[in-house]
Amino acid sequence: MIIIPLSKPVQVHGSSVSEVELKDPTLEQIQRFGLPASMDGGGNFTVNAQVAVKYIPELAGIPPSSLNHLTPFDINNLCWAIWRFFMIPPTPEQTNPEATE
Repeated sequence: MIIIPLSKPVQVHGSSVSEVELKDPTLEQIQRFGLPASMDGGGNFTVNAQVAVKYIPELAGIPPSSLNHLTPFDINNLCWAIWRFFMIPPTPEQTNPEATE
């Protein structure tokens, strides 16, 4: 799970939300949406925003209509956070939650 603070709160299900919790993507979601990372001709990895945006409502548990109220800054941060699931290995605490107890 990754928590992203928002620069401007948005309304979600009638409540004001100032941060978004992204759950880990499932295999089914990966098969449906694809990978949100791409590589350019120079070998640099980047986020594929068209794919990453599709993950936001499902991983954050918010309705797709709430995306219309996010700032471009917040959408960018959320896309890069989704990219992290695929490009940065999980820490031991993420793979074994009991290790932090």
